[in-house]
Parts: sequence; structure tokens; C-alpha cells
Amino acid sequence: MSDDRTVAQSFRGGQFEGADFSGKDLRGTDFTGANLRSADFTNAKIGVPARVGAALLGVAILVAVACGVTIGWAVSEMRTRLTADEWDQVAEGGSIGITILVLLGLIIWKGFDLALKVVAIVYLVLVAVNVIANLLADDFEWLVLVRGTALVVFLMLAIVAGMLGRIVGGVFGIWSVVLVAVLGGLATGQSNGGIAGVVVAVSLALISKRAVRGDQRDRTLRRIGHRLIRAWGTQFVDADLTGADFTGTDPIRCDARGATFDDVTWDPDYPVPVDAEVADAAS
Repeated sequence: MSDDRTVAQSFRGGQFEGADFSGKDLRGTDFTGANLRSADFTNAKIGVPARVGAALLGVAILVAVACGVTIGWAVSEMRTRLTADEWDQVAEGGSIGITILVLLGLIIWKGFDLALKVVAIVYLVLVAVNVIANLLADDFEWLVLVRGTALVVFLMLAIVAGMLGRIVGGVFGIWSVVLVAVLGGLATGQSNGGIAGVVVAVSLALISKRAVRGDQRDRTLRRIGHRLIRAWGTQFVDADLTGADFTGTDPIRCDARGATFDDVTWDPDYPVPVDAEVADAAS
């Protein structure tokens, strides 16, 4: 292992006890079932290869555009309906605003995990309000339910896209997602949509940063992001990492299901891998 770059190689089942991988580029490398006891991974690059990372970031950006457009449209619709003469229209506009505020408020204040548990209840209540309003008006529109569902789904997808951008591309990745989310909001042609895009985009940056750092309030979001990329990341599945040293290495972009983590040294500036958290919880 003399050179500094070891890209996408397969070392499945290899014997690397005490091996020196310090400073190496191990993105996409497969260590499945390998003996890596006391191996040195200090300052190594672990994660997805550059081309795969670029493709995943592109997916996150496309999702962010769609989310920005949807949220921008929703806010524009909210303003239009809140100023309408018919009270069912006002109720629908109010439900849009409540949905956005409740979701973002919960995620920022209490975290993604609690928001997932509450969102279904809130959504059902808002659907009931819209159903009652439209039935009383003798003009029930299924399109109202479709719009509400789309708004909830795209808001949650925006959070996941931000997380994916952060994991794959770091600061560059998340701000790329943030920028296109804002542009998506502006694409609605309404200043309100652009403002909404800014609010949601900044929220994405804050939430994804918190999740990547291992905040327990966003544990589910972090695990979702991890599961989206682990198939292309560095593989430590069923590997023996006893006594390995990861000082200076960010291990979030790897798949370490079933690995042994006894006495592993993690860098305090980075959260431990999701699979290590799961292993600790199970022990």
C-alpha cells in the first residue's frame, strides 16, 4: 500500500491486521469480511467515488428543484386563498401555511424523528378540515387532497435531499441544494415563492448540518441519508475493525453492517458511523 490512492479496489476477506492505510484514498474500496484489526486509517478518505458522488448530488439537486417549485407554488396559493371571499378557500389557504410552519418548526425545534411521528396526525387533521370545508360548500375537490399530499411529501423530500447533498458533497453539496431550492421557489414567478424557498433552503442547511454531526433528534434522517449512499461507499461489511484507528477520518460514508467495532478509535470531530451506533445499541 505504498501509493496514496487506492480507488474502488476489492480486498474482500483480506488479511490486513496492523496495515497502514493512513492518508489513502479508499473511496469505493471493498473490505467486506476483511481482518482489519489494529489497522491505521488516520486521515484516510472514506466514502463514494467522485463520479458516483457527483451523480448522487445531481439527484439531490433535481429533487431540490422540484421541492422548491412545489413549496413556492404552495405559498403563492396560500396567499391567494387567504384573501378569497369564500371561507372554504380561506381554510385551504390556512391549512397550507399551517402545514409548512408545523413541519419546519417541529424539525428545527424537536428534530426529524419527532416530526415523522407527528406529521401523519397533523396531515390527517388538515385533510379532515379540507374535506369538511368542501363538503359544506357542496363542492368537494379531490384535487385539494392531492395538493396537500404533494406538499407534505415534497417538504420531507427536501429535507432528505439536503441531507444527501451534505453527506455526498459536504458544504458545497448542501449549498448547491440550497441554491437550487431557492431558484425553484423563484421559478413560480411570485416573490412569496422565492421567500418561501429561502426559508426552506436555510432550514435544510441547518437541519442537515445537525444530523451529520450526530444529533440524536435527527437520527432517522441521518440513517436515511446513510442508507441512500452506503451501497457505493467504502465497504466494511462483516469486517473485523477491532482496535482500528480512524483519527482524522470521517466514517459516515461507509457501509459497516455486521462489523466488529471493539476498541476502535474514532475522531471526536466526526460522528461515529451509523452501523456502529446500531451495534452499540444492540449490545
